[in-house]
Amino acid sequence: MFKYFFSLLFLYSFSVVSHLPYAHAKTDKHQVLEEFAESFIKSQLFSDENERVSIEVTKIDRRITVSQCEGNMTAVLVGNKSLQRSATVRIRCDNTDNWQIHIPVKIIRLVPVVVSNRPLSKGSLLTKNNTKIEYMNRVLLRSGYISDLVFVNRARLKRQLSSGQMISTRDICLVCKGESVTITSSVGNLTVKTAGVALSNGVLGDKINVRNTKSKRIVSGIVQAAGTIQINY
Repeated sequence: MFKYFFSLLFLYSFSVVSHLPYAHAKTDKHQVLEEFAESFIKSQLFSDENERVSIEVTKIDRRITVSQCEGNMTAVLVGNKSLQRSATVRIRCDNTDNWQIHIPVKIIRLVPVVVSNRPLSKGSLLTKNNTKIEYMNRVLLRSGYISDLVFVNRARLKRQLSSGQMISTRDICLVCKGESVTITSSVGNLTVKTAGVALSNGVLGDKINVRNTKSKRIVSGIVQAAGTIQINY
């Protein structure tokens, strides 16, 4: 399709003039302009590896006649150039008529989000059996959303969730306050483990305080996994 499109683009250019509805629709030529706008937006987009980006081009009013243009046809972005939600493409034909047309484009960026796959009560232990990944519109998500199932594995919920509800970092604790934990510390090739109690909630990578059960000493460590705190000396 793109080979056909670019062949048309180089061999034929088009101009746009208003006309009354009596003329028959020139659907193919309208579609070429729409695909030109879509292709141009795609060439301008930068996206993360995990994103799924879709582009919705506003259909050109079929009451507008698309006729031949003797000059070069070009496309540029108009106004907002962040390309996060929407954009407007101005397609211009450089000839004696010097015509142009503006085509609005909607940009949807979908990102992987961890959600519950069934209703879950407060205190539930999260596993691969009660969580899943769904792709959601990034601009509609609140901060703290999670994109990796590994991040929530063996975490506990701090509130009740309905089926299909997004799980954020505020909803879970991989280590929960008052919970018994294993404190690990490494010196060279030697690893020492001892029991402790978490003094605050934490998710993967958080630094929290824990109390050593034997010495009663309070130390700070990094949440390494469910129920595990790593102390680095």
